Amino acid sequence: MSMRQSVLLVDDCQDIRLLVSKVLDPQYEVVSVGTAEEGLAKAWELKPNLIILDIMLDDQSGYELCSQIKSIEELKNTPIIFISSKTGANSRITGYKLGAVHYLEKPFETEELRAIIQTVLSNLKTESVLEVVEYEDISLNIPSQEVLIRGDKIHFTSSEFKIIHLLLKNSQRVLSRESILNHIAPDNHKVNDRMIDTYISSIRRKIKPSNYAIKSVYGEGYKIIQLA
Repeated sequence: MSMRQSVLLVDDCQDIRLLVSKVLDPQYEVVSVGTAEEGLAKAWELKPNLIILDIMLDDQSGYELCSQIKSIEELKNTPIIFISSKTGANSRITGYKLGAVHYLEKPFETEELRAIIQTVLSNLKTESVLEVVEYEDISLNIPSQEVLIRGDKIHFTSSEFKIIHLLLKNSQRVLSRESILNHIAPDNHKVNDRMIDTYISSIRRKIKPSNYAIKSVYGEGYKIIQLA
């Protein structure tokens, strides 16, 4: 059995499928398909280490496919990278809100894609050796990216989990938007502050039952504090 990490690519362009497969082989075991239907079936069958999705697929949008994948318990923590000719902040923000770890616009440099994949999978390996981290009434399970608040399981997207973990590790310290962006999307200079603000707003709602709150520090960023 192959010990290589597996990558599932879903893109309706055969040239892209051939190019990405050539770039990633033999370091990774790459399976490529051309439709969302095939992509969902292969994701369920293979349980890949990472999934690359095009957004404008013929039979369904990559956004919808991402949501379907994230709704499956066994796949919800699988890192997803979007590659698309759709440009602009709104497209990227939508991708990140759905839980993607990266968004790469076409045309892209193949070496950039390879570097992103290496970083994502390397981070995944590093985090998986850790276990459960307790922060008073918030419990973070690093391998599964599960969050318990006062014993209740609260759903966090992959990016939200990374942000709350980063904030809690740096409790009482102000973290700039740039540092948070670099943590959840390394080497991606096309994302912007609006994406972080959206994540923070969502996380604030989810941690309301806890003894923590996220404070905005004007002109600097965010910090998490314990309530009295």
